[in-house]
Amino acid sequence: MSEKITLNDYQAALDRVRPWVRKTPLVEAAPWQPVPGIELRLKAECSQVTGSFKARGAFNRVLNLPLTVRNQGLATASGGNFGAAVAWVGQQLELPTDVFVMNTSTELTRQRIASYGAKLTVEGDFWDQSWDAAGARIEETGGALLHPYADRDVIIGQGTMALEILEQWPEVDTLVVSIGGGGLIAGVAQAAKLLKPGIRIIGVEAAGCPMMWTCRQQQHIVKLEQVKTIVPILAARSTEAINFALVEQYVDEIVLVPEDQVEASAREVWAATGLAIELGAATAVAAVTRQLFACKPDEKIAVVLCGSGTNGM
Repeated sequence: MSEKITLNDYQAALDRVRPWVRKTPLVEAAPWQPVPGIELRLKAECSQVTGSFKARGAFNRVLNLPLTVRNQGLATASGGNFGAAVAWVGQQLELPTDVFVMNTSTELTRQRIASYGAKLTVEGDFWDQSWDAAGARIEETGGALLHPYADRDVIIGQGTMALEILEQWPEVDTLVVSIGGGGLIAGVAQAAKLLKPGIRIIGVEAAGCPMMWTCRQQQHIVKLEQVKTIVPILAARSTEAINFALVEQYVDEIVLVPEDQVEASAREVWAATGLAIELGAATAVAAVTRQLFACKPDEKIAVVLCGSGTNGM
């Protein structure tokens, strides 16, 4: 890792992004009690601007840029929530923004990104091809190339959520966070442990894409050869050094959720709370409701609902 990240970095980031993002509610699951004895609350990032936590990291990254760089424009490659978040940031800050998406991206995703005023380019069958195209655009125009998760400022921005959770519920014992590329859990885990060292962090992956779990088992970064999951936002085949280092240092346990439990979990949350969550969020909830890690009878558990969606419902 390049420069050490401190609690002051997270606190400064929260102050920086606060005018631009929502302090999302921490919803009490009760009277729904899927696991007797525990107290469960849900951090509803599904109600965040653009529908996911990604706006936190995107705003923190861009607001930290020198004005001379920022004003030349932004570019990223993302067929999902980060692309939408960067497009939104560009619209709000009145910056030219390019978002590159894969050929496999959905029409709904493309429309959503374009609706925020970004220039949308479809390029490549794989993410790295879209990423290379975004990099080439920045080489031509100048500006900033924004990585969805392997970026210090993005990680710190995502971690601002942990500060909110601990402000909303200082007594919380355990945070449960889903893992895609590792940007969310890296920031949330470190920020939470810096503020409350005794808190427990549980990372969650879909069984069809056990990327970070495999990295931990083998004690080095791996690239999965095969991924077969119904949770596209958690389908990262590999991670990067900054994310892996933070996960290794701050995440207590990583568990895998069976693929056949994910959609049922989304439906349960909808029925119990009225929250429409994406399957990545449902995966995190399933880790609790299917009791995939040990809990004390009176444990206070907060689950991050990383984004909104209706798949599986």
